[in-house]
Amino acid sequence: MIFAKRYKDLVFEPESNNIHDVICGEINYKVRQKLVAVIQDFAEPMILHPDRYDYDNTIETDAFLYACAQFNDIMGVPYIQASPMEMFSPYARGVGLENWCVAFIFSVAELEYDNLSDGEKSEYSSALNAFFEEYDLPWKMLNGKMIKIDAQQFECDVKAKALEQMKELKDAEPKFQSAFIELTTAVEALENGDYQSAINNAGKSYESVLKVILGFDKGSANELTQKYKDTLLRVPATMPVGGFESQVMKSLPFIRNNSGADHGAGAKEVVISKPMAKLAVNLAAALDTYLIEEYAESNRDT
Repeated sequence: MIFAKRYKDLVFEPESNNIHDVICGEINYKVRQKLVAVIQDFAEPMILHPDRYDYDNTIETDAFLYACAQFNDIMGVPYIQASPMEMFSPYARGVGLENWCVAFIFSVAELEYDNLSDGEKSEYSSALNAFFEEYDLPWKMLNGKMIKIDAQQFECDVKAKALEQMKELKDAEPKFQSAFIELTTAVEALENGDYQSAINNAGKSYESVLKVILGFDKGSANELTQKYKDTLLRVPATMPVGGFESQVMKSLPFIRNNSGADHGAGAKEVVISKPMAKLAVNLAAALDTYLIEEYAESNRDT
């Protein structure tokens, strides 16, 4: 799946489908021009056979122009304006790709990688990665895919995956609804600067997932975690179950119980930093995902 499809919710507005690329960040026109130039430098010649029954019928083009044509075909919209002759002529360069959002450029870059011969792929990736490093852009091409390497996107991916999985479970099994609402509330509270609520709801979502999986109606996070360890926890033979329980699964309950987010801190002023709240929400997303995936896998095994 090309870049613009993988991150469609961050490239297009949900209702209008207008372009609002919020994942790639601002890259000015001159830098985009230079980026497109790097991509075009690897426009390896190609010969297409549009009719598999007529092998003598050929079209000469190159990896770049063919990637542009593929992009329009995949998207179903001619975002990259060019005539059919331009799309398949090795002498045409007027596709104006640099005028479009960076997500489209990245998509074409990925498609071109797939069109290159094996000998060109490594040099192509290296040239792009050197460009990103030179212009201090938080991107890398890894195995033909554009990957954002800053911490913020990693956090977004972790939370998005957890929410998506929990929503699917909620739709299929309504008993997961509370956990989904609590994690959603935690994410929203973090974005709104309500760090106490973010930590509290992050902890609640973890508790709720454990309650559903264990079939319990009540219990603290520590009690539920211990019960999970005693009945359902699966770890490699080299890993002590008690260590995994105390060092990993109880990390989020420790933050919630000792930050003042849940029970308050008496006469002491509770000051919760944004990094601490982010850690709690990211831990909730990661732990919820782990529990949900283990739950789904165990259900497939039975």
